Amino acid sequence: MSTGTRVPFRQAADAAHFLVVLLRDYCERIEVAGSIRRLRNDVGDIELVAIPKIETEPDGMFAERTVNRLSEKIDALLGDQTWIKPHPTDPKRGERYSKLIDAETGMQLDLFSASPSTFGLIFLIRTGPASFSQRFVTELHGAGFHSAGGVLHRGGGWSDRTGWHPPFGCPSRCEAVPTPDETDVFAAAGWPFVAPELRA
Repeated sequence: MSTGTRVPFRQAADAAHFLVVLLRDYCERIEVAGSIRRLRNDVGDIELVAIPKIETEPDGMFAERTVNRLSEKIDALLGDQTWIKPHPTDPKRGERYSKLIDAETGMQLDLFSASPSTFGLIFLIRTGPASFSQRFVTELHGAGFHSAGGVLHRGGGWSDRTGWHPPFGCPSRCEAVPTPDETDVFAAAGWPFVAPELRA
């Protein structure tokens, strides 16, 4: 849920693209998702999907540590608060999701992290809208797929009146299906690609 701040598309798109430029050196890939990607007339939040740069660096004389460069940059920006601020009522900072505020517009900033093999599924779901994403996930289930933690899996499940259930022991018993791009997810579902602005 956004902060309630809504702005015209052009202002939101400019703010989102500024953030992409600010963060792209710390990412393998970063894209604008959500209603901005769908070209909506007014926008309530900024959604970005990124593959962080993960690097190793020395940690003492004989050890190394793994560093998430995007997370490191977000921490630095939150310390300064010129461009990004913590969410005032529901701050979240995790490996896969951060809920922040764009300082310039006051809009909620949702930052979703993906891996190279999960980017397509997460990008599709976060582009929305929610009704399209829900329908698409239902189609995936019908085609014998399900998702867990942003990873698409091939494997059976079952439906009852409480919803769809993945097979017992999944994901360890299911085959992970790489989805480096949205087209891979559409292909898995047997759908033709649908342009973001036509998703409803």
